[in-house]
Amino acid sequence: MVTDNGPCFRGGTFAEAFTGDEPLLRHVRTRVRSPRTNGVVERFFGTLKYEHLYRAIIGDGDALAVEINLFRHTYNTLRPHQTLDGRTPRQAYLTSRESQ
Repeated sequence: MVTDNGPCFRGGTFAEAFTGDEPLLRHVRTRVRSPRTNGVVERFFGTLKYEHLYRAIIGDGDALAVEINLFRHTYNTLRPHQTLDGRTPRQAYLTSRESQ
């Protein structure tokens, strides 16, 4: 998992996911003051916030989960992406699999 150096990624509870004999994930932090290192994720969360979450009334955690799942579906299957030449991530993925 790649994260920035925010305080929420430095606490003990978060670190427990990466410790033990067989950790499920490896934690990699981006360089300090290097937002471009994690640019794809930063852009994704910006899109999530400004195109979806800030436009909805979200009452609780369950409602948030529903909104995020709706956004995930829209983002991956319906919303064209400039960096993918106007294709959706799903279209780009399926096209790359066909060419293999």
